[in-house]
Amino acid sequence: MSSNPYAKQSQMWPVAEAARAYVAPIDRSTGASVPFDPSAQGEFDLDLPPVPFLDLGWVENFQRSSATKYETLRVGPQSTLTTQFRTQFDAGVEFDMPNWGKLQMALAGGGQQINVLATPVSSPVQSSGGTPIPAVYVQDGATMYELPLTPDALTNFRIGDMVAVDWDYQGQAGYLGSGAPGTYLGAGLDAVSHVDLVRRVTFNVSRVSNMTSDSLVLGERLIGGAHTGMGVQKIAALLDREGGSYFQEWAALFVVVGGTGGRTCFYYPRLQAAASTSEVQREIEKPLFSNMLHAKLRAMPSIDPNDGETVLCYRSYFPAKTARV
Repeated sequence: MSSNPYAKQSQMWPVAEAARAYVAPIDRSTGASVPFDPSAQGEFDLDLPPVPFLDLGWVENFQRSSATKYETLRVGPQSTLTTQFRTQFDAGVEFDMPNWGKLQMALAGGGQQINVLATPVSSPVQSSGGTPIPAVYVQDGATMYELPLTPDALTNFRIGDMVAVDWDYQGQAGYLGSGAPGTYLGAGLDAVSHVDLVRRVTFNVSRVSNMTSDSLVLGERLIGGAHTGMGVQKIAALLDREGGSYFQEWAALFVVVGGTGGRTCFYYPRLQAAASTSEVQREIEKPLFSNMLHAKLRAMPSIDPNDGETVLCYRSYFPAKTARV
């Protein structure tokens, strides 16, 4: 046995209880995602993930899978094995999320995630929200945490309100939403009747934590930022739907922290839903139970720029400071 205090075999066993999950937006037009670089970002504070990763919280029953096929090449009269190769790349990940929120519902649902915008009392009812209260517009001096508004516009909001912040719909096709795509339109719609469409699907949302004489102060940063002229509307609820044609796609990072020190990171450059919406119930003490969101995601291929290889997932391990390498 080595007497070196910095080479303990007992520290090589990464015992863990749960995994921490983070996601980052993808440029859907190019398929590009912001990489997780273990050399620069590997041992970050779990409560302060590297930008642009967004915290999903702790997840349970984290399980990775691979269905990539391994084939062989055989030659000659005796069918001698000469080489192996991989084909039909396929991998995924599955987990349960005790926390509910817009990002968590988007990952678990996999389809279009909708902000149900607050409506006037007289609005006709619709399953995904009726005609909303008209947007008010951001004034000069906005930041990702503060929204300057005119005095009359401020009267529409209260501390604790959820808000969607994004541009009016202009009749365009393609991906919509600031910060992260919220939906895709194959053809443009009428701009007048769908003026609030982008704010219905945007991930540029937050909660009002304070108010000044001329601004809304937000408790969470807007992932797409705030700019003069963006519309602001109150969100009544978050909603997803079974069905539809849109697929969410995110880069994801899962961190398993060892109880003996050390850390394992699993980085997926591209993940899409592999199953429809579902929940998992965990009994606490009858009649109480936890209703957890269940996510089943498929890894989509990306290219490693260092050598041009096709990749589905990266696994990196950071040993405890006293562990053998």
